[in-house]
Amino acid sequence: MTDSQEATAALTALYEAALRKLRSADQRKLAAVTRSFESRLAAAHEQLNDSARTASRATSKADELEAAVARLRKEREDLALRERQAMRDLQQVAARLMALHEETHTRLDPRTAEIFTRRGWNTRTAKS
Repeated sequence: MTDSQEATAALTALYEAALRKLRSADQRKLAAVTRSFESRLAAAHEQLNDSARTASRATSKADELEAAVARLRKEREDLALRERQAMRDLQQVAARLMALHEETHTRLDPRTAEIFTRRGWNTRTAKS
């Protein structure tokens, strides 16, 4: 081999060694960046899963609350209906009591007379 060939071979060997070193450094950097990216991606997935679980619990709670509100509204409507029915029944009984009071010309007890007076019904028809 000539000096020129030896020099070329030496330079080629140095060049290849430098390339291997650069490739090795690049591979280490790529591996480090990949690990960092995968770590951040895993953390983002965990955060997304936590958010999804929180949203699911909130949706479930909202559904429960909507059902409770619907039950309470129904209960309120039922109570209002029963109250109206009771009021009509009491008005019917009171009207019948007033009719009997007027027919028999009897005096109502003071408490009953007070209730009728408060409702605007005249209870003055009575024997002395």
